[in-house]
Amino acid sequence: MEQKRSAGNPLGLDLDENGNASLTKSSLLKAVGGWLGIAESFLPGTAFGVAYSISLDVMLSVAVGVSISLAFLVLQITRRRPVTQALAGLVGIGISVYLVHNSGDARDYFITGFITNASYLAALSFSILLRFPIIGVLVGVLRGTGLSWRKDKPLMRRYSAATTLWVALFAARLLIQLPLYFADQVGALAIAKTLMGTPLYALTVWFTWLVVRSSVRPVD
Repeated sequence: MEQKRSAGNPLGLDLDENGNASLTKSSLLKAVGGWLGIAESFLPGTAFGVAYSISLDVMLSVAVGVSISLAFLVLQITRRRPVTQALAGLVGIGISVYLVHNSGDARDYFITGFITNASYLAALSFSILLRFPIIGVLVGVLRGTGLSWRKDKPLMRRYSAATTLWVALFAARLLIQLPLYFADQVGALAIAKTLMGTPLYALTVWFTWLVVRSSVRPVD
């Protein structure tokens, strides 16, 4: 039975009695890959930052990040789970290694993160300006209600507010980390990346749930 549920439910979301995906606190976390998915996204880069802050050895720190990405990839393969997120993390680490190797500048390890944060910031901001806030679109997909929520002004405001939380997350990272990059403060940049990585991401997931939970029917 569990295999059938998994086959028709690749995101691992909670299902109602009709087999439709339902949005709850737990399913919201599952939709972003669960705690393991969050760790896959941020732990390799965080480990690099911590290793560099302690050792000031660029290649050693890169090796730590790469090793953790490979470990996640092997773990997902062993568990027969989707490896997309682990592969994405490994590709990101690979690009960072290439940049650092070519320039010899430890700061360049963080460039891919800046590009990623800026891309998400732009996409989310435009979704709000176009009145298609991404959180609302995701909720509509997960609940099977499509874009019907756009006719409800309170829901539009609620989903715009939830999306704004993510805009604030990516904007804060850039506003704090870019000045450190240009000031050549690699140690401080590594610490900032660590503090604004998984902990801040998880906190944003939680606050997103607090904003949208009254607009969805939880599954008991």
